[in-house]
Amino acid sequence: MNSIATKHSLVRLWLTVATLYISALVLQVNAQIPAGYKLETVELPKGALTILGLCHKPDGTLAVATWEGEVWEYKNEVWTKFAENLMEPNGIYYDEKEDAYYVAQKPELTRLTDINKDGVCDRYECITDAFGISGEYHEYHYGPVVDSLGRKYASLNLAARGEFTVPDGKPIGKGGGNMAYTAPWRGWIYRSDRPDHFHPLASGFRSPCGIGMSPDDELFITDNQGDWVADCCLFHVREGNFYGHPASLPARADFTKEKVLSMTAADFDKMRTPPAIWFPREAIANSPGSPIWDTTGGKFGPFENQIFIGDQRQSNYFRCEVEKVDGEYQGWCVDFLRGTTSGPVKMSFDPAGRLWSAQVGRGWFSKGGKRTALQYAEWDGETIPFAIKSASLTKTGFEVEFTRPIDNEISPLVKSYHYHYYSTYGSPPVDEQTLEVANYQVAKDRKTVTFDIPLTAGKVYAIQFPGQADHDGVTLDFDTLYYTANQLRPAKEPRAGRNVGWSLVGSSWSRNDKRRPLPPVVEPLPVEACTLAAPAEATVLDASQWTNANWVVDDQGVMPRGKGNNSTKQEYGNARIHLEFRFDPSDDPDWAAQLYGNTGVFLMSGYELQVVNSYQNPTFADGHCASIYGQHPPLVNACRPPGEWQSYDILMKAPEFADDGSVVEPLRVTVFHNGHLVQNDTWVYGEVGKPYKAHGKRPLMLQDHKGTGVSFRNLWIVPDIDYDHALPGFRRNFDSAPKRFVESKSNQPEVEPITILPANMVKDMDTNTDRKITVEEFVSYRERQFGPRDKNKDGLLDTDEFPSPNALKSGDQDGDGKLSKPEYLNMFRGQFPNVDINADGVIDSSDKR
Repeated sequence: MNSIATKHSLVRLWLTVATLYISALVLQVNAQIPAGYKLETVELPKGALTILGLCHKPDGTLAVATWEGEVWEYKNEVWTKFAENLMEPNGIYYDEKEDAYYVAQKPELTRLTDINKDGVCDRYECITDAFGISGEYHEYHYGPVVDSLGRKYASLNLAARGEFTVPDGKPIGKGGGNMAYTAPWRGWIYRSDRPDHFHPLASGFRSPCGIGMSPDDELFITDNQGDWVADCCLFHVREGNFYGHPASLPARADFTKEKVLSMTAADFDKMRTPPAIWFPREAIANSPGSPIWDTTGGKFGPFENQIFIGDQRQSNYFRCEVEKVDGEYQGWCVDFLRGTTSGPVKMSFDPAGRLWSAQVGRGWFSKGGKRTALQYAEWDGETIPFAIKSASLTKTGFEVEFTRPIDNEISPLVKSYHYHYYSTYGSPPVDEQTLEVANYQVAKDRKTVTFDIPLTAGKVYAIQFPGQADHDGVTLDFDTLYYTANQLRPAKEPRAGRNVGWSLVGSSWSRNDKRRPLPPVVEPLPVEACTLAAPAEATVLDASQWTNANWVVDDQGVMPRGKGNNSTKQEYGNARIHLEFRFDPSDDPDWAAQLYGNTGVFLMSGYELQVVNSYQNPTFADGHCASIYGQHPPLVNACRPPGEWQSYDILMKAPEFADDGSVVEPLRVTVFHNGHLVQNDTWVYGEVGKPYKAHGKRPLMLQDHKGTGVSFRNLWIVPDIDYDHALPGFRRNFDSAPKRFVESKSNQPEVEPITILPANMVKDMDTNTDRKITVEEFVSYRERQFGPRDKNKDGLLDTDEFPSPNALKSGDQDGDGKLSKPEYLNMFRGQFPNVDINADGVIDSSDKR
């Protein structure tokens, strides 16, 4: 009996090996790799590794981040471990200026630094954990990517299940959404400018696992088909926009869960921004990864500046390109290469122009079949493959370009369709039609063809060239291109290069763009709560402090706007400023929008905090009251009606310049308007309409501007504030901010804040707000997280509930592969001494790494 069982086991083993071998052969045979390109595999370090992200240093060193929580470096064909004990880092970026890596762990964005330059990470530093995590396995965190100012961007996945899913309004769809909002800012894209900074950028995403920054500082996101997402797609992300999945909306100030649940698919459809490109399921993508732009200068073939994306399910690379039509991006996609060993999710070009991909088949099946792989595609520098190179929408049809001259003239087959927008998982093609092609023409170089078809906005066009060959008789590897035509060409095109103002880095908006979403309206705090007396350290800005005699202060201390700008006699740098203002009521329709009470608070005489009536007085977003004019709209619109007194509370850090006049750090400002945070440690791009020019301290200035009347009162300023020291208290609690932002002159000086832990974590741990964290507070904070993590309520945490295998192993004392509550708490109790650097029994401001 045992002998028979052994033979059967050997047979099963042989069949398994044979199946894997045959699958590998089939994959190689069926691989479609363009002429002139090759796909090479790099052996991974020994052990169980699953590659999730990768990036390159300028010297060519490759770094990969693994599902198992490690970072490895690959140089001169040698692997070395750089960091470990991370939690599912889903992306990695190398910051050359800081000589540090950034990784998107599930619960935080982390900076990894090798302090002593021995090749191993010494410092693991939380940059931000301001977003939430409930422990649900699908709460992935992707990124980061970086703009030209060095600011980091990342995306946050919704949970796969939870209490708050969003059904649609029948009869458009059936059933309800299956992705859930389980923690703050899930389904959002965010930006982090520096440690402890978190700025929510845009909402409405489902599973935004692909994130990329274009060479023009414009952010793009790929999302995965599912509820509210008809098919996989590429979004052009603009700050403030909503992209379709309603589960993320409760994070907005103007939404609640109850409001979202009361709305229908038709309501959401009016709000949403559609994808720039749809990726047809199976034909192009099922689970697209991060987009990357070919900036190799021709080292990767004839596709310079095009977008490359890998797909985890299809085990392919495909190409894309976008063009602006009537002010919005839309574009096309076409397959490029198929047959990768596993499923590409992240890609990176090395200095030699080779395109590397981190590939994974764990959790979701990939056609490549392998659990994970690291491969690169390389061009031979000579061979031009025959392919569809690009396409562009015309007013009557399309222009399509090939990489090589065509031989036979084949009129394309063109189909059009669109998708449903509803909570059902994905949508089939809707209203699919075959279109008649007319006026087919070939250019003299025989590389470009044009043709006319009946065009309709909101359609996807599948353009196929079956049997198309070049002059050598070579046919296309991939003969179908898909173009997403959200809009048609307008009758009158704007002149090339003409734009409204100038593009704002990372936001994808131009200055004063009237299409930019307006800030949500909120109820201001009571006037008495915002009327703050000047502290002893302040300079009261009464009549004696100003230079313009046309601005007259009356007996009540009220100063109406006068003729000409008004500057303080004293110059200021870092400062804490308070002022109150009031708009004169007006019902004259000629004095509306930017003419209703317009003035401005010019910080250091050049950086404008807008003052204009925004109470039921529409205007462009970055011209709203409390905007950094022409740059940053306020987070909310907290305006009171004209005739009522309003307040600004401002904390400002002066810009820093190098000896050569270049900007070391831009001006930073945090502002409350009527008790609401409206600018949260905002980076100011430059003076109004001008770039930075080095300067020192300068006066505070109030602007004279055409418009209805506006008056000021109770203006005071505290100079030379330590901005970074004051900021946590200032923005955490408006009511107590005036007491916290200045150094006390009493016999009980203010306690320094704790900086060794993230500010949000400190806030939750330090329950008695004494700025000292005891071991009991430290462990109690973790104890409160145990219950939400324990999804099946069995009193134990398994690898799904605590997906950090190395940490679980270290805390698992009885070896059952799970953490009991005592084991869980002991594990974190053991971490306390690592944070209590001076071993005095508490974590406080003296503990620093």
